[in-house]
Amino acid sequence: MTPNRNTPQDDQLRRAFRAYATTLAAEHTPPPAAAILFRAERRRRRLDLQRAERPLLIMQTFGTLAAIFAAAWLLYRFAPHTLPTLDTTTLALAIACATLVLAGCCAMLHAGRRPSA
Repeated sequence: MTPNRNTPQDDQLRRAFRAYATTLAAEHTPPPAAAILFRAERRRRRLDLQRAERPLLIMQTFGTLAAIFAAAWLLYRFAPHTLPTLDTTTLALAIACATLVLAGCCAMLHAGRRPSA
């Protein structure tokens, strides 16, 4: 037989926990079930949408890389092989233009991944 382990200290601890649970339940009411279900449905839809759009994002990335490599190959193939020297102003302007184009592409990709309302 197992000995009875109910001691006065155990009873005090149980009473303290019950009192704490009572005050906690009075102060903090749980959110309505409809709100929890709505959030869970919204999260599930968002995850499903991300999973469905993943192949499209991969193909957009491959398409962008293919366009960059095609442009580089065309420049190499049809441009004269002796590159002229660039002064610092022209080089800075070229880098600024390339940065703006890439930033615009990134912004369009980011805007395309955002779910519509």
